[in-house]
Amino acid sequence: MMTIFYIVIGGDEAIRYYMEAYLSIRTFQKQLLPEIGRICVITDHPSFFSKAGIEVITITAEQKAEWMGPHRFFFRTKIKGMEYLHNLYPDDDLLYLDSDTFLYGSLTALKARLDEGHGLMHLCEGKPTDISHTAKRLWKKAVGHTYGDIVIGEQHQMWNAGVVGLPCEKISETIASALTLCDGMLNDGNNEFITEQYSYSIALAEHTSLTATSDLIGHYWGNSMGWKNKALEVFMQAYLNDYSLEEELKALNIDELCKMPYYVRRSSTAAKLHKFVDRLFKERDFKYVMPHNL
Repeated sequence: MMTIFYIVIGGDEAIRYYMEAYLSIRTFQKQLLPEIGRICVITDHPSFFSKAGIEVITITAEQKAEWMGPHRFFFRTKIKGMEYLHNLYPDDDLLYLDSDTFLYGSLTALKARLDEGHGLMHLCEGKPTDISHTAKRLWKKAVGHTYGDIVIGEQHQMWNAGVVGLPCEKISETIASALTLCDGMLNDGNNEFITEQYSYSIALAEHTSLTATSDLIGHYWGNSMGWKNKALEVFMQAYLNDYSLEEELKALNIDELCKMPYYVRRSSTAAKLHKFVDRLFKERDFKYVMPHNL
């Protein structure tokens, strides 16, 4: 069995992530069979998933604080969530997904990789020193340090953690290693937002045969605004038509989703100019209706 899971935390201010997760869940449900596994979500707003047709696990404020750890590092919850589900379903392979993902390939082929003992992440991004200033800064602070029995070195590349999959027999040791790496780097002041991502990258590379899933799963972190509108469109079509789950899945067109770019390069100069113009020409003369007491 395979447990596919999401962690979606936050209230109305995070509504975009719930819509994205809803769309992602539906793309997996189109192919999900009972013999393949289950889908669940860990959330502090369970009512938002009451009609998703999945298992919902409620996380309390106290659990969230414990999972974030003493450094209040939010992304540590991705590691603790997998640990929690392994304790809940010790015989299952686990597949974590960011909300901004979608399945466009074969779910059977994806499961086969876990059955063969592979660790899964979305794709290899390369050496941290070649990716970004943030990744380079992270690596410079970590290189040569020992966390558990792992010495950080040139061989440790950065993988995208929008997807993290582990076969059940590798979960305990890999998660323990990822936590040790993450906490060790945080204790050393290495609290970049990608610290958990690098911890997973190293742990899976050390303990599994790490394999990419980008040929089966899309991850649209580079075009979030465009996909937000697509997720809203899918959600509203289902709501306005009062679709059943079966009707929703039938209406969802994966080929149409594949026509949406998962990455769009936007000019930083254009963004700065927009901000400048917005400051120069501020909105004004707001007018509101005045409700009457009936």
